Amino acid sequence: MMHRLIKLEFSKLFRRGLTYIGFGAILLIVLIIHAGMYAEGRKLLDLLMKNLSDVFVFQGDLINVYTVSYIILNSLWIHIPILVAIVSGDMLSGEAGRGTFRLLLTRPVSRLGLVTAKYITAQIYTAMLVIFLMLLSLGVGRIFYPTGDMIVLINTINIFGQTDVLWRFLAAFAYGIISMWVVSGLAFLFSGLSSSSLSSVLSTMAVIIVFTIISNFSLGIFEVIKPFLFTTYLNGWMLFFDDPVNWEKVISYAAIMIFHITAFFIATLVIFRKKDITT
Repeated sequence: MMHRLIKLEFSKLFRRGLTYIGFGAILLIVLIIHAGMYAEGRKLLDLLMKNLSDVFVFQGDLINVYTVSYIILNSLWIHIPILVAIVSGDMLSGEAGRGTFRLLLTRPVSRLGLVTAKYITAQIYTAMLVIFLMLLSLGVGRIFYPTGDMIVLINTINIFGQTDVLWRFLAAFAYGIISMWVVSGLAFLFSGLSSSSLSSVLSTMAVIIVFTIISNFSLGIFEVIKPFLFTTYLNGWMLFFDDPVNWEKVISYAAIMIFHITAFFIATLVIFRKKDITT
């Protein structure tokens, strides 16, 4: 029964133009970044390496598919939550706005089954967006650039050999799927609270913006709050570009986000089961 509900939700999802906005936006932005880096990447890298060139001697072409993909990861992770929220925030509120909930619930399906199918569909769609970003970053990037070693400037300077890079990207994107599932779960929760898709999306982004500001402030009062905010862990994909990788921290971050994903689903289910469906 559940797989039929999920199949139905997917069919409904991909019949709407709204669903394709995320894929189109990612495609456009990635192509723009690839083209821009292909034309001006050398100047940008020279500017970043200006102070380091007095200490280190760099050989080879550091403008390669891995370097550009890392830049895309840093820049696009700001925009992906918006794209995720647009669809996930419409899963329940969209039905309310269109007045189709009562029709759906006249079928032999429970509210638990309906919410679960929609939640799974939203999370699969979210994973598809991140995988699409990965394929464009690494796949299309390979058309523009060669492979090679990658230099990463975070807290220290890490230089990874060509054979030590690909698995880090795959792990980072896998972590990225989990982090975007949190955003999707939050948008889904607001979708269950509201009958307006726009309200769900705006509420989700407002929470993310406020939480992100708090997560990035180093004030004493915020230090107490930070561990409880999911935004503190969204950029944990960067841990895979440390050497060595702090696996204990990776597992801890992932567990905290999985807790949020589960909590958002349970909260939505409780709210929806008590909700008076009038449309």
